[in-house]
Amino acid sequence: MKQATLFKEDLELDELNENSAELDRRRRELAEAQRRIAEERAEQERTIPPLEEIQVRIQRRKHEETVSRGEITNIRRDQNRSLMMLFLLVAATASLIWWGMRLMQGG
Repeated sequence: MKQATLFKEDLELDELNENSAELDRRRRELAEAQRRIAEERAEQERTIPPLEEIQVRIQRRKHEETVSRGEITNIRRDQNRSLMMLFLLVAATASLIWWGMRLMQGG
């Protein structure tokens, strides 16, 4: 009987040693993970946030990707028509003012 209890105690001792080794391994993994997280956090704090110009460029690039060339052509055509209409209205107004001045002079 003495051997059976020793054998049983040896098994329990081996199991405790394995559990202890597993806990030590997990503790080292946890310490490594905490160290890595601390390094990553420090790295993020050291990096400079992107400049506003970079953000503007990114937004412009996204906009250019979403807008097709056909839409740009249509918008330019509409703007040119509006500009031509504005020029014609200014010319008509100037000619009416000139005509009114001529009538007032009695000419």
